[in-house]
Amino acid sequence: MKLTNYQRSQLKAAACFGGAQIDKVAASLQRENPDAFWRESELAQRDFYHEPMSYGSPVPHRSYVQRLVVRRRELDNERDQVMAQNHYLEYTHQLGAAA
Repeated sequence: MKLTNYQRSQLKAAACFGGAQIDKVAASLQRENPDAFWRESELAQRDFYHEPMSYGSPVPHRSYVQRLVVRRRELDNERDQVMAQNHYLEYTHQLGAAA
């Protein structure tokens, strides 16, 4: 998949306006440069460095180098942040109720 620098900049600019604009620009680019996009029949030939993430249905691919691992530390940090926010909200609510 090879887009020109200008075509890449068009996609990046479209990202500022959301998914619908990205879809419009991608459709336009696909008409201009069809060889830059994978065809349905070619999806199973793709190689990835990181294991592709799947959201319900498998992502067609041939191989990947590094397995996707959700880090426990990141999950713990997220949990700690939520707990701290909840504690803050409870504390401020108690202050407001006491006043």
